[in-house]
Amino acid sequence: MTYRFRILTAFTILTGGILLAGFTSVQAQLLSGDAQKSIFSPSALLDRYCVSCHNETLKTAGLMLDQANINDVGEDPTLWERVVTKLMLRAMPPVGLPLRPTEGEYEALMGHLKTALDRHAASNLNPGRPVLHRLNRTEYANAIRDLLAMEIDAAALLPPDNVAEGFDNNAEVLMVSPLLMERYMFAAARISRLAVGPTAMEPISEVYPMSPDFMQRQRMSEDLPFGSRGGMALKHNFPMDGEYTLSVKLQRGRNNTIRGLREEHTLDVHLDHERVGTFKVGGEVHGRPPPLFVLTAEIMY
Repeated sequence: MTYRFRILTAFTILTGGILLAGFTSVQAQLLSGDAQKSIFSPSALLDRYCVSCHNETLKTAGLMLDQANINDVGEDPTLWERVVTKLMLRAMPPVGLPLRPTEGEYEALMGHLKTALDRHAASNLNPGRPVLHRLNRTEYANAIRDLLAMEIDAAALLPPDNVAEGFDNNAEVLMVSPLLMERYMFAAARISRLAVGPTAMEPISEVYPMSPDFMQRQRMSEDLPFGSRGGMALKHNFPMDGEYTLSVKLQRGRNNTIRGLREEHTLDVHLDHERVGTFKVGGEVHGRPPPLFVLTAEIMY
């Protein structure tokens, strides 16, 4: 029993020595790696590979790296961007010289400079020179709507806007040419007359036809109420306050007959999203429907 105990004890001690030796070896390797990382010095690499040519005395390529502060690239970011470009191309030091950085030294120095340049750029943003920004056609129409409560057709008054990078509100290309200024004056005169209204005018009429082949089996426009079927939506400028007569003529077939009279239908007339008239057509409604559905609406702005 004593003999076995001594063997087990010796084996345990021996095994512990192996584990301890292995741990010591791994720890030594880790310390060696940390020591290698701490050896990296950007200024030391510059002194070794660059300063011999790019110094205050020789000024090769106009660079004086012995006077530049690599620990503060913000003092001259343009200089260090030139250095990074040369390092990326492996152009410096020149090929053929006996003393050139290793691949690891190239990557380490480039990584240090790129990180420092990015950090400097992020803390010193430069959006560039501010450009006088005129309104594009859409913005112009929205401004008129907000100021004068008028909907205008900007495309009919102003020429198309220039487009840059897919956007028509890019200030860099929204120039004010003599032709555009002339159109602005024309638009201003036209809009001012519409806003004020005429002092006196004769009765006028406007007809908005719809094609007889136009099928109306569903909601026809985003401007029409949900649940509606058929009909039409349009924009009309009322030149002044007053009473206006609205007449609706239903679609007719080849024999001048109105379609769809077997079932009763409700015909609604809306003005500025408010109902101003309702008519019943077909179904149990007695008599022939009139040729026109007429109503009078008072328009006040």
